[in-house]
Amino acid sequence: MLLFRRKQKVLSFEEERAKYPLLYRRELGVHPVRVDRIVGTVGRVADMKEDFQFKGIFSKERARKVSRLMERGELGEAISVYELDRKYFVLDGHHRVSAAKRLGQEYLDADITLLIPARSHSEAQAGNPA
Repeated sequence: MLLFRRKQKVLSFEEERAKYPLLYRRELGVHPVRVDRIVGTVGRVADMKEDFQFKGIFSKERARKVSRLMERGELGEAISVYELDRKYFVLDGHHRVSAAKRLGQEYLDADITLLIPARSHSEAQAGNPA
């Protein structure tokens, strides 16, 4: 039986961020993250096709080079991401994410900045938990 994985559109962090009037930041440090939860980019959505595959020839060649390095275990530097609503958005490391997705890698180390939506004034008055 053949299983086909549905390709995901790369989300724009800017569009997701616009849903919240205020976000608090918390630096979490480097932790492994599931590659399938890396779904968006900060500022590079125009460079991407589905599943973090690049549009430009230069970027495609760089992605192939990064893939070869990762296959040999020669590239272990953590990527940088924002975490918002349990989704990850890449700040630095787009080619490593592209390669990891292509190689079927389950986890990547990521330097995570958690973005926490501020509760609205009406929620705070009603006593709703964050």
